Amino acid sequence: MLLVTREGPMRKKAKKALFALCVAAACGTACNSHKGANWLKASKSSVDIARVLSWLPADTETITVAIGPFWMSNFQTGQDLGQNREVSVEELEKQFELLPLLQFDFSQGVLEKRLEGQSVFLVVEGSRRFRSPAGLGELLYEGCAIAVFADGLGNRGESFLKDSAKAMVRMEEMEGQRVGVFQEKKEEDLWTLFVAFPQSRVVLVATNRDYLREVLARMRGATGERALPDTLPEWRYVNRKGKFWGLRHFDKKQAEDLPDEQAIGLTFGCDPSKARTATITYLSAAKDMLPVIKEKLFPFLSEPEGTKGLHIRYRELEPGVIQGLYDLDHSEPVNWFLFVLMGNLGHAIFV
Repeated sequence: MLLVTREGPMRKKAKKALFALCVAAACGTACNSHKGANWLKASKSSVDIARVLSWLPADTETITVAIGPFWMSNFQTGQDLGQNREVSVEELEKQFELLPLLQFDFSQGVLEKRLEGQSVFLVVEGSRRFRSPAGLGELLYEGCAIAVFADGLGNRGESFLKDSAKAMVRMEEMEGQRVGVFQEKKEEDLWTLFVAFPQSRVVLVATNRDYLREVLARMRGATGERALPDTLPEWRYVNRKGKFWGLRHFDKKQAEDLPDEQAIGLTFGCDPSKARTATITYLSAAKDMLPVIKEKLFPFLSEPEGTKGLHIRYRELEPGVIQGLYDLDHSEPVNWFLFVLMGNLGHAIFV
């Protein structure tokens, strides 16, 4: 739950520069089409959040969700969020749309060119086993971003795999699917990305072979324990009908960044069309967490102006459950909020 940096309190310029790189990369992402094995007759009624969750491995620790419709090619807002100014509803939506899609941008937008202009129905990213990078940059992790489109993608998948042969490291066969394997250097780490088009409306980008293999097997009909089952207490604080939301259930066997020894999990939610605000709800078995959260979740000294602009209101919903409400109407607080949020979901950035 604490802000994670390599060298103590984070400096404003470093944070903004690194976050800007992250946003710029993802904002360049656009999505288009594909033709793949139609294991399921994909329709808006058959591919929903419950079905996508059933595809994720049981030990998935974090999910981030963006509910469409929105255009994958419409991330660029044409203005720099680096200057502190008022943020429109549309701009705020773009920031949250890209959160589960960050891995879709790689190799100078090679996937973007095939997916540009397509309408997104639903995006879910599942992730687990977060670990520190070799130096600076984002924590490495195992996971998969699942993008479900509103309509079939035609032959875009086949053309992508064919035309991207020079950019690929290799092509693999996995659960009856052709998978393109790409590598990209980020700071001091070499990331490997696996791209598959298993259904006419579904595109997968994974950071780990074993994680992707299980997703594909489950899509093909394999059964197993569901990731993040409904019995988890975090679900009580998730609005599944909201436009943007996420959940992390801390796995004490694999997590390196537990915020406190009795941490349970956290959730977030945001629907800019209703209000330019967001919530983060933190759960712990410890019963005296309110002063700890107030002090350490958004440390004032690390980003005074950004923290001040959030106009944070905390309340204890019940013992061990603390919810914060944050204003997201100006760019500097938005950048700071997203940086801290992603860190707490396991996607921290060392600067």
